[in-house]
Amino acid sequence: MKNDSERKARRRRWWRELLIALGIILFLRTFIVEAFLIPTSSMERTLMAWDLVFVSKLHYGPRLPMIPLAIPFIHNHIPFTGIPSYLDWIVLPYVRIPGFKPIQRNDIIVFNYPADDIMPNTPELGPVYVPSVKENYVKRCVGIPGDTIEIKWGNLFVNGQLSYHPRYIQERYKAITKPGEHLPYRTLKRFGLRPPGSSNANWIIQDERTYILYLPREEAKAFREALASILDTFYRQVDSAGTYLPQMYPQDSSFRWNLDNWGPYYLPRKGDRISLNAYTLKLYRRLIEAYEGHTVEVAGGQIYIDGRPQTTYTFEQNYYFAMGDNRYNSLDGRFWGPVPEDHIVGKPIFVLLSIENWKPRWDRFLRAVQ
Repeated sequence: MKNDSERKARRRRWWRELLIALGIILFLRTFIVEAFLIPTSSMERTLMAWDLVFVSKLHYGPRLPMIPLAIPFIHNHIPFTGIPSYLDWIVLPYVRIPGFKPIQRNDIIVFNYPADDIMPNTPELGPVYVPSVKENYVKRCVGIPGDTIEIKWGNLFVNGQLSYHPRYIQERYKAITKPGEHLPYRTLKRFGLRPPGSSNANWIIQDERTYILYLPREEAKAFREALASILDTFYRQVDSAGTYLPQMYPQDSSFRWNLDNWGPYYLPRKGDRISLNAYTLKLYRRLIEAYEGHTVEVAGGQIYIDGRPQTTYTFEQNYYFAMGDNRYNSLDGRFWGPVPEDHIVGKPIFVLLSIENWKPRWDRFLRAVQ
């Protein structure tokens, strides 16, 4: 009898200790720090695809969970299925506990993909509307509330001033070799270009002499100098002003914006009041409807918000502008506009480990994110 009761007591203790441990891990994951696997090359060289990073939620303040009915430790869908890992029967309002510091320009940030409701990141899951269960993205915050963002001929300007240029930002270059010359991969490898057939390729062969390369400025300079004897032409390639890409936010042909010429765009601060007219409505309608939850209608030249005629609008939260360091392979604010404050997750602080093609990249283990 005594042995049976001792075994039952041990089993109860084991389950109790497991539940306590899981509760502590869930608390740390929700409020302190969380591990994220970088899925794409949009931050190439700064953060690599398949880097496992720790993201601090204390820096900008932890966001309280918005959906309580969810499977713990699973973000938004059950792996290898399109089945949601949550029920949106109860959606709590956005609340953030104060953090250590505000987001600053050029911070690398993790946030929920703003356009997951209209351009689903996971097609099987479909549109996702609640910010906290939208897909996680990582980019560089190049503009904070109150800034005016503009890209001119591939150069980023903030408030009319040329922005800080991080070391590893990749730009697009065209290389044309001299007749009879070509660029073998063993040559390209020296400059951080990926193997042929890579899922995150950062170079393209256009023909037997023409190559498109995505390189940081210093690497491009070294490339030009090292291969001067076989290069006929080498230059940075940018899209012309006025060349319209329909994918660019706000997806309106009256804005002739593209990857290298975008804006100007003012990032609203909480409490900012703007005049409403045909032009500003194109720029800010999505913010008012999708992120701040109001209905917008236009009839007879009058703008109605929640059924009432309005000539101004006051913003209810802060907005940020995020871009990838890999500027020509990044789905970012140029495509879907600003990131609302309630979508901010945290700040990546260091790379725990890193792999490529299932092989470790030892030089990236335990590396600070800058």
